[in-house]
Amino acid sequence: MRTLFILVLTLGCATAAPPASTATFPVAGGYRGPFNNDDQGHADFCVRLTVPEAALRYPDGAPSGFTLTPVMLVPVQSNGVSCPDTGMARLDAREIVVAADGSAMLFHRGGWGFAGNDPGSAVHFGHVRIADLDSAGLRFVRDSTSHRWVGAATSPWEGPGQQRGNGSACAARSAAPMIVTVQSIPGDMRYLNSRQTAAIPYAIYGDPSEDLGPVTDRTRGVRYTMLTWSWINTRGGGVARAIVPDGARFYPCTDVPAITLGSVADAATKSPTGWVEARYGAIRAGDGRWLYGWIVARHQHTAGPVVGHLK
Repeated sequence: MRTLFILVLTLGCATAAPPASTATFPVAGGYRGPFNNDDQGHADFCVRLTVPEAALRYPDGAPSGFTLTPVMLVPVQSNGVSCPDTGMARLDAREIVVAADGSAMLFHRGGWGFAGNDPGSAVHFGHVRIADLDSAGLRFVRDSTSHRWVGAATSPWEGPGQQRGNGSACAARSAAPMIVTVQSIPGDMRYLNSRQTAAIPYAIYGDPSEDLGPVTDRTRGVRYTMLTWSWINTRGGGVARAIVPDGARFYPCTDVPAITLGSVADAATKSPTGWVEARYGAIRAGDGRWLYGWIVARHQHTAGPVVGHLK
């Protein structure tokens, strides 16, 4: 009996207990540190396609099934940065990722900011081959007094968050992967911006390929989720680094704490609607390089079941 008690105690210490099914969590706070710093932000770069249709890709270079065409790239001014002209792809040009065939790629920033400016007109995310892009475009520059577009070569540049450690390698990456199981996050589960004045849907970090975009896209069976540079509890956080397909291997970092935050219905009432947990870890790019970031691990909507996004 004593041996059994010691075994149970040891296992309990090795594996963190999951949040209770009726648990509530604060909507702000959580881990901030070497892998989750403020000011990751977007590296907004607008450039024209050199092909009639460019595939959006996973980090290994495999096509997601969604594409970009100039006709769908109709910018509309929103709370974020929109391209200055129709037909320009809006990249988040933080780094070059290399596909399995050796192709260099940059990340396309989808979501809002296009004609319609709503979930039904959101453009999809994914990497784009640099070979499918013009050699120069327009880089968005913001300083303390103004913002402007300036001509620049099609290449990446680092932001403050990366320089402080966002997306960097941890010291204790698990040798055993977890499998990504893409799951939707209900629309009334939202997080508050850093000023707590607006509520933003968690849905983009769940199953955006089936919950955002035109109806015809949502029914195609493409399922991916997001790997982000930093998490949404930091200023300028939640910026996507890559799209991750259903069934992908994710290697969690055991030396970085998970972040669990409550969700709300809206910014005015802050009525609780559940919680979302994110974990830090890595996936593989096409050339074998590790790409580190945050991914949703599980969520609970109101008093419903705990839904796992990793297994």
